[in-house]
Amino acid sequence: MTIDHCFAPASLHGWMQLALNEARRALHVGEAPIGCVLLDADGSVIGAGHNAMRETGVVTAHAEMKAFEAAANKVLPGQSYTLVTTLEPCVMCTGAAMLAGVTTIVYGLKAPADAGTARVEPPDSPNATAPAVIGQVGAAESRALFHQWLEMHGDDESRCEQRLFIDQLLALTDEVVSGESTKPTATRARPNSESPLCPQ
Repeated sequence: MTIDHCFAPASLHGWMQLALNEARRALHVGEAPIGCVLLDADGSVIGAGHNAMRETGVVTAHAEMKAFEAAANKVLPGQSYTLVTTLEPCVMCTGAAMLAGVTTIVYGLKAPADAGTARVEPPDSPNATAPAVIGQVGAAESRALFHQWLEMHGDDESRCEQRLFIDQLLALTDEVVSGESTKPTATRARPNSESPLCPQ
């Protein structure tokens, strides 16, 4: 299926399930449960990754950066790409998406303390993009994985930094439970264009 100018909810949720699978892999190896997939214009996965900061000791080893790394040599100038991630990307990952030519960012759970989607402006470099942003896709499922992390690792004193991050995230997203709060929303549209969400 070709990614069109708008996105049907079924497609969004299907792609988010792929990212959630990556997040579950992160959870089971003790990482913060954040996953990401990068799609080409046909909707095919060209890169996937999950948070690997604890395993690698690299503070920039976010799920999105690992997906870009996995897609090395597959991201070409002038093409359309969609980044699907279970947690709203930070300023670093949002900036990387713009530089990589991503045209749409789809995320699950909001990240009020760290999010870059409303904070980062696209650069002026020739191949940079100003991605459309669609949020709240599978937010409750994403949030539930952080609760699972607390059940599995919350008492581990060696994971203090992870615990602080997750405690803060859950406190700031306490309103995400079900229903209306988790309907997909277009938080920023492409310049001079309509919403990337297909009409219902």
